[in-house]
Amino acid sequence: MNNQPTTRQRLIAAGSTVFADNGFQGAAVRDICNLARVNPGAISYHFGGKRQLYRAVLRSAVDHLATAAREASGQRGRLGLRDGFVAVEREVRAGSSAPRLLLRDLANGGQMALEALSPVLRELRGAFADAHGASEDPTLQRQLKAILIGFAAPLLLSATAWPILEQTLDVDEEDRTAMFNKAWM
Repeated sequence: MNNQPTTRQRLIAAGSTVFADNGFQGAAVRDICNLARVNPGAISYHFGGKRQLYRAVLRSAVDHLATAAREASGQRGRLGLRDGFVAVEREVRAGSSAPRLLLRDLANGGQMALEALSPVLRELRGAFADAHGASEDPTLQRQLKAILIGFAAPLLLSATAWPILEQTLDVDEEDRTAMFNKAWM
């Protein structure tokens, strides 16, 4: 059995790194192809162009973080804000470019990041409704959606900044646990 990543997977992985470092506008197709070790025509062949690759990279980043959050939620199997934070923080510590990629897109208008985040936001909205008995009232649902979208960027930013803050503030594991538990009471 061949465990080598496909060309498409290599392009998504390379795109994640290059887009996270340079943004959509600053990313060069040549750099992505060089990192993925593919012919420059591979992006057009597999995705149709740079923009479609970027969308696939954002969806992959969201799927990766959502999967990590579901695993963090254990038996509950549903996404929660705390689980999301824990998962994103772990991904940052592991060197994942997904949080930086999404933050960069959100900072630049975020239309494609919001498009990629939409299924996860729907799932979070459902989890919130289940936990708090939220009404099916369309006005309430719109307000809840706005709140969850408003949490997306700060959640990503906090998780991304957390390791730097820990070093700067000389936070040990006991302090970290206490601060984390207090923040999520």
